[in-house]
Amino acid sequence: MRNIYIIFALFALILLGNSNKLFAQSGQELVDICGMVAGDATYLKDFQIKLEAAKAGEEQLKGRYSIVLSKSTKYRFSVCSSNDFPGEAVLQIYDANRLMGTNHMVATGTTYPFVDLKCSTTGVYHIFVSFKEGKQGMAVVLLSFVERF
Repeated sequence: MRNIYIIFALFALILLGNSNKLFAQSGQELVDICGMVAGDATYLKDFQIKLEAAKAGEEQLKGRYSIVLSKSTKYRFSVCSSNDFPGEAVLQIYDANRLMGTNHMVATGTTYPFVDLKCSTTGVYHIFVSFKEGKQGMAVVLLSFVERF
């Protein structure tokens, strides 16, 4: 009988210890939300990013991914940040050293939910994801096919 009480107590502690995680947005929920943001585009791949806050005096942390994109194709990059963290995701897409697109316009301070990119050359593109002001954050970037041109 004593063993049953111990097992029940351990089970209760495990449930209570994980109760703060039960209501948090998961990466899969963010992928589903980004799928709605992408609209009628066809899902290709998702990138899930979770970064800690940058410490004072340190460089802002970034997630980096490399992908191959095809010539004469229009792609959509949808960006969804988790409401459970203070950071808002900033996406930058580079072809070698040239910025091809971003969802954040520094001049106006506006952040857009997606970026459409018309690929003029087949090659490796680099995706960088950071969070505004170096805050802690979690986000998903969804890569989708829109059309061939």
